[in-house]
Amino acid sequence: MKPPKALRVFLMYTCKMLLLFIILALIAGCSKSSARSSPESSGQQKKGMFALKKLEENVEKLVKEFEKDYIAVKAPPAGGAGGQGGQGAQSGGEDQSKQGQSKGRSEGQSQQSKRGQQGAGQQGASQQPDWAKYEKMVFLIHDEWNDFREQALQQGAQMDMITAFNGKLNEVTGMLTRQDLYGGLLAANDLYHKTVAFESLFKAGSAVSTKRTLYYLRDAAYRALGGQSKEALSSMVKAWEEWRMGKTRLKESTMASKVEFSLKELKEAIQLKDPNLIKMKYQIAEKNIKEAEKNFQQK
Repeated sequence: MKPPKALRVFLMYTCKMLLLFIILALIAGCSKSSARSSPESSGQQKKGMFALKKLEENVEKLVKEFEKDYIAVKAPPAGGAGGQGGQGAQSGGEDQSKQGQSKGRSEGQSQQSKRGQQGAGQQGASQQPDWAKYEKMVFLIHDEWNDFREQALQQGAQMDMITAFNGKLNEVTGMLTRQDLYGGLLAANDLYHKTVAFESLFKAGSAVSTKRTLYYLRDAAYRALGGQSKEALSSMVKAWEEWRMGKTRLKESTMASKVEFSLKELKEAIQLKDPNLIKMKYQIAEKNIKEAEKNFQQK
C-alpha cells in the first residue's frame, strides 16, 4: 500500500533538504580546511622565494667575478697590465736581442733573455685568477642548492629542471678543476639562466624576460671576446627575441628605446670585432637592461 501523496511529497522534500544540508556542510568544511592550510602554503612559498633570491644573487656574483677576470685578459684598459704588458715584455726582449747581436755579446744576450722570460712569467702569474676564491663561491652555491632543491620540488618543479641545474653546477665545478676561465664564465652564465627558470614556480613577474635578455646579452659578449663571432651574433638574435616578448609590459617608452639602441650597438661592435668596443657596448647594454628590470619590478 502506497503512502498518501502528501506524505510522499513531504518525504521527497525532506530528502532534498537533507542532501542540500550535507553538500553545504562539505563545502564549509573544505573552505575551513583551505583557510587553515593557506597560511602554511603561503609561508612555504615565501621561504622558497627567499631561498631562490639568495641562490640567484650568488650565481650572479660568480658570473661577474668570472667576467672581471676574463675581460681583464681579453680587453684590458689602455695602458694597463694586461695584454699590452705582455706585448711590452716581448718587444723589450726583441730590443735586447738586437742590442746583444750588434755588440756581439752572446752571453749577455742569453742572460737578458732569461731575465725577460722570468719577468714575463712573474707577470703572467700575477694575472692568474684566484681559484681558491672561486671554489668558495661555488661551494656556497652547492650549499644553497642543497637547501633550495626540496623547496623547489614542493612548489612543483619538474625533475628535468632539477637535473639540468645540478648538471650545470657540476660543470661549473669541473671548470675550476681544469682552471678554465672561459669555460667557467660560459658555464656560470648558463647556470644563471637555469636559476632564473625557477622563478616560474613562484608566480614571478615580467622582469623574468629582462633576466633572460641579460643572459643572452652576456653570452653574446663573452663569445665575441672569445673569438666566436657567429655564436655571439646568434645569441644577440635570441636577446632581441626575449626583449621583444617582455617589453610590452614596460610602459616607459624611453627605457625601451635605450635598451634597443644599446642592443643594436653591441651587435655592431661584435661585427667590428674590436674587443674594447665590445666591452664598452656590452657594459652599457647591461646597465640599461638592469634599469629596465627595476622598472618591471616596481609595477
